[in-house]
Amino acid sequence: MKKAQHLDMLPFEAEEVATSIGKKIQLARRARGWTQSDLAAKMGVSVNMIVNLEKGLPSVAFGQVVMALWVLDGLDVLREAARVDLDPVIQQEALSRLPQRTRGSHG
Repeated sequence: MKKAQHLDMLPFEAEEVATSIGKKIQLARRARGWTQSDLAAKMGVSVNMIVNLEKGLPSVAFGQVVMALWVLDGLDVLREAARVDLDPVIQQEALSRLPQRTRGSHG
């Protein structure tokens, strides 16, 4: 399997999310009356990049997704995903690293 082909493969659920984010970017762009060329110019990328971004292709760099969401005032989607307080595994790990109080040490 070629490396480029491997980059285009995502598990179904992940692919579904990538496609949905691409669609959200496309709808947000259209709601503003912008063409793909307009968004490309605002981001400093090619129209082809916007096409791939809106398709939700996994080969699009994460930074490009973040930039598109920023340009479209849509970073709240990623802010929510970045909240460590909502991840139970991270929270459990943080709790396990707290120093344990020992019996008899009251002061």
